[in-house]
Amino acid sequence: MSEESGSSPIEKPDSGSQSRSVRKTVRPASEGPAPRTRRRAPASPETTAAAPSKPAAAAPPARTESPQRPPVAPDFNLTQGGIGEVEAVTVRVTQGGIGAASAEDITVSVGGIGRAQADDIAVRMGAIGVARAERVSVELGSVGLAIGGDVSVTQGFARAVLARDVRISKGGAQTVLAGHVTMEPQSGALLILARKVEGNVRPVLDWRGALALGAALAVGIGLLARRKHG
Repeated sequence: MSEESGSSPIEKPDSGSQSRSVRKTVRPASEGPAPRTRRRAPASPETTAAAPSKPAAAAPPARTESPQRPPVAPDFNLTQGGIGEVEAVTVRVTQGGIGAASAEDITVSVGGIGRAQADDIAVRMGAIGVARAERVSVELGSVGLAIGGDVSVTQGFARAVLARDVRISKGGAQTVLAGHVTMEPQSGALLILARKVEGNVRPVLDWRGALALGAALAVGIGLLARRKHG
C-alpha cells in the first residue's frame, strides 16, 4: 500500500554519528559529574610580598609573691624535741628547746628558749636567752637578758635585768637597771642602778661605785691611747 502524499518520509540516522553523540553526552553514573576546573587569577606583587615580621612582645616579668605566714596556732606543746621558731597563743616547753617563740603565754619547764616574747613568761628549771614580756618570772633557772614591767628571780640567776619593778629572792643578778628593786634575804647583785632599793643586801657596786668605776676605766683607756701615739 502506498502512504499518503501529505506525510513526510522518516529519515534514518547514520549509525556512525549516533555512536559519536552518545559517547559525548552519556557518562557512567558511578563517575558522577565532570569536575569543573577554575582558573586562578595571577597574584599581585603586593599580596605575594612577605609581610615584615613583627618582633614578639617581651613577656612581663614574673611576679614574686611573698610567702604567706602560717596561721597562728592556739596552743603549742613541745616535749623532748627542738624546733626553730614558734608563734602561738600559748607555748609550753618541757624538756625541749625552741630557737624563737612569740605568744601571749610562755612556760618553760626543764627546757630552753633562745628568744621569747610574750605577755607572761615563766621559767622553772630552764633557761631563756632573751625574755621580753610584761611579766617575767624565773624559778630555779636562769635568764640572760630580761626586759619587762615586772621581773622576779627566785633561786635563780639573771645576767641583766631591765624592768620597772624587780624582785630577787634567794637568787642573784649581775646587772639590774630598774625603777624599784626589792632584794630579799640571801640575794645579791653585782651592779644595781635604781631609784629605790629595798632590802638588807648591798650590791657590790651601787650607782656611785658604777660611776667611779666608769671614770677610772675612761682615764685608763686615755692613758693607754696617749702611750700608743707617743
